[in-house]
Amino acid sequence: MRQLVHLIFLLLLISVPGQAQIESHLLDTTTHKERTLGLFFTNRPLKKTDDGSVAFRNRWTRQTGRLYFSLYNFETDSIILKYMATKTCDKKVYPIGPVENNVFYTIYDNLRIKKGIKNFVFVIPGYGKTFEKQLNDFMFRLQKVYADTLSANTAIITFAWGDQAVSPFYYKGKRSANRAANDFSIFQQMLEDFLSDSAFFANNPNDISLNLMCTSMGNQLLKRYLIKREKQGIDLVPVYDKTAFIGSDAGHDSFEEGKGFHNLTQMSDSVFVYVNRKDWPLTMSQYMNMKLRMGRAGVTNLDELPGSVLVLDVTDVISWDDLPALGHDYLLRNKEIKSKSIESSLKEE
Repeated sequence: MRQLVHLIFLLLLISVPGQAQIESHLLDTTTHKERTLGLFFTNRPLKKTDDGSVAFRNRWTRQTGRLYFSLYNFETDSIILKYMATKTCDKKVYPIGPVENNVFYTIYDNLRIKKGIKNFVFVIPGYGKTFEKQLNDFMFRLQKVYADTLSANTAIITFAWGDQAVSPFYYKGKRSANRAANDFSIFQQMLEDFLSDSAFFANNPNDISLNLMCTSMGNQLLKRYLIKREKQGIDLVPVYDKTAFIGSDAGHDSFEEGKGFHNLTQMSDSVFVYVNRKDWPLTMSQYMNMKLRMGRAGVTNLDELPGSVLVLDVTDVISWDDLPALGHDYLLRNKEIKSKSIESSLKEE
């Protein structure tokens, strides 16, 4: 009964006009031409610096109800704030409805119209990194590994969420994923609001490809987002051409009814689950969760899934070069996985 009352309360909050909204502000309208810039958005709070430069909290992040869309210059190690979006409704409620000053119109104009970029890959990485490590390690390596193929026609945009954590504090990572799922709802609503603008696309090219890639604990974040969205009665809508799960730290039953991913094909045209049975960090995760992980064991109800959900066992292509990360870092290390993941989703010119 208490759960029913709580659900009714959330639905009432959603349905009240003006409650579930997003306040947004453009902070910088400059078009930057440098190819050394990384694109990211983050729910980490800003911190004060002695020299007035832009910096985000490095280690721990609570749920903030705010996203900053930013650029990172790898050469000068500096951040440019572009846009801020703040959720004004209750922190447990996902925003719905139109978004004023939606940043995706600016992103579309700067990247699609001015630079001809048609492919967008949104990456939700794992949790065990400081903010500095996300920028200088994960984002930089991601840009570098895929630079030859993607530099001309693809933008990779990373969600820099999470906490620094190690295996003994694994439970903190799950809590962080749960909190970040609420902040991710800001991003998702803005994206869906932009894509639903039929009047805009009647006068602008509607030829962009949107792809979502979740690695490690990023899978858990998306799962928590989808579960909460369903509980709040917000229907899924078509958004992504492809969703890829790599090193998935979600349970192997995540595609079963009520487990998060069972209706994912309503939001994504195709779904790819990569399975690596040599992924040793996921072995440790299985002991901590007392449940097999999807990135190592696959999915439980494979025969019941639509043909647009593909489970790909890549164990045989994991090489000795992947072992420094215990077989968990193959997105950035393995050349064959590289060709099977991001590059296979791109629109042809």
